[in-house]
Amino acid sequence: MQSRQIGPRALTGDNGPDKRPASGRLMTNAGYAARYGEDWVFETAGRFSALAAARGHHPVSLAVAWVAAHPDITAPIIGARDLTQLQPSLDALEIDMTPEFRAELSALGRTPPPATDRLEEML
Repeated sequence: MQSRQIGPRALTGDNGPDKRPASGRLMTNAGYAARYGEDWVFETAGRFSALAAARGHHPVSLAVAWVAAHPDITAPIIGARDLTQLQPSLDALEIDMTPEFRAELSALGRTPPPATDRLEEML
């Protein structure tokens, strides 16, 4: 799993093989749906949420810690709208993201082709 392969909300714990959004960009934007609406994305999100639960972490905390540990990422961008949403992102600071743990998380999903200029999302 690479940091840019899954849609922004996929690793919140709200998505999985049997949990798909009823509204939002995934449902209304063909380009976004083409990039992030494939079955494997939801399967990966489900595996990620299960691993987070097994390790005692909120999926958002684990996702932010995983992104922050990526060698090419300067800082993760978080999108909290209130303090309740912000707290799991801040809790990422408490996760010991060892190289082995990061590799375990990265192995949960496949690596898609890199997004170039994301023009496909503007369709």
